[in-house]
Amino acid sequence: MVTYRYIDTQVALDELCQHYNKASLLVLDTEFVRERTYHAALGLIQVYDGQILALIDPLAISDLSCFWSLLDAQHITKVVHAGSEDFEVFRHYAGVNLSPLFDSQVAAALVGLGASLGYAKLVKEFCDIELDKGESRTNWLARPLTDAQLTYAANDVYYLYQLYTPLLARLKEAGKEAICQQECARLAVKTSNKPAMEKYLDVSNAWQLDRQQLSVLQLLAAWRQNEAVKRNLAQGFIVKDSELFLIAKLLPTSLNGLRAIEGIHPMMIKRHGKTVLGLISKGLEQKTYPEKVIRLIDYPKYKQSFKAIKALVEEVAGEVDIPKEMIASKKLIHETLSFHWNPIAEDLEPELPVLMSSWRHQLLGDKLEKLLD
Repeated sequence: MVTYRYIDTQVALDELCQHYNKASLLVLDTEFVRERTYHAALGLIQVYDGQILALIDPLAISDLSCFWSLLDAQHITKVVHAGSEDFEVFRHYAGVNLSPLFDSQVAAALVGLGASLGYAKLVKEFCDIELDKGESRTNWLARPLTDAQLTYAANDVYYLYQLYTPLLARLKEAGKEAICQQECARLAVKTSNKPAMEKYLDVSNAWQLDRQQLSVLQLLAAWRQNEAVKRNLAQGFIVKDSELFLIAKLLPTSLNGLRAIEGIHPMMIKRHGKTVLGLISKGLEQKTYPEKVIRLIDYPKYKQSFKAIKALVEEVAGEVDIPKEMIASKKLIHETLSFHWNPIAEDLEPELPVLMSSWRHQLLGDKLEKLLD
């Protein structure tokens, strides 16, 4: 039976953080709810340093700053498993990126246990324990939390602590500790959030629109993004992507025109109709319009180039014994092709795509650049 402390007072948290500040390693996890909100609603924070396993109640404690300060303390290694959503939570609530970081899913992939290995399978591999994952989708904002929920939450950090040392040993034996450090550092700061004025590029079928229509779509998507953040509401509950596309394509000039578009919800028109019409008018009056969106698959050499990069990745993956999925997903290959085929303005500092930076560049390097050229 895993023992834990339930931390729901400021005094208890302050004392806990004084203890954790002396640690060299903290295992972290979070439980949250994200259904209609833009930001995840944080319900519980799990922490373990090998001595004290704490379940911190963020709904009961108003000031978590002493804990947040631990997240980027350089003398403490933070250990997570598949932490992308946790990174987002900590970035939103604490304004920090975890550093230094060890993600056990990354490490597991590098030592040959498979790409995107789940926590339960990793625990089975190292601890020979079958974890019950039945509480994963329960309501973490309800109070009081059940014993089953608390035990489930505690297990998520207790066993992760147990497998950290042997997993690190395998990494060192394979000579891949440096790659793991670089990849974890990249993931810790990675964000999918585009500036509001670039959000229109995420709307499906934007490539079908002309530049004038894109100007309207750009303003609509930026307004929706800002509304979502301000109201902490998922973007789809304000206006759906399909509605944005139809509005930008058909460019209605009146509320009746909006109502005549099949696929536009009447409630959206009631709530936002006048705002939408104002943005349409403003978009049409812009002095400059966005460039036409060109899909990568429409480039003459897309299939040939994609297959060539994919083949290179598979070749290198076999040589270095790293899963090909980890070296280059379809998204990362697309990012590289887009960078190569769509150079940005000369006065801007380009950000290299992932495949052309850090450890991936060391593996693919000259071969990838020659292939692109």
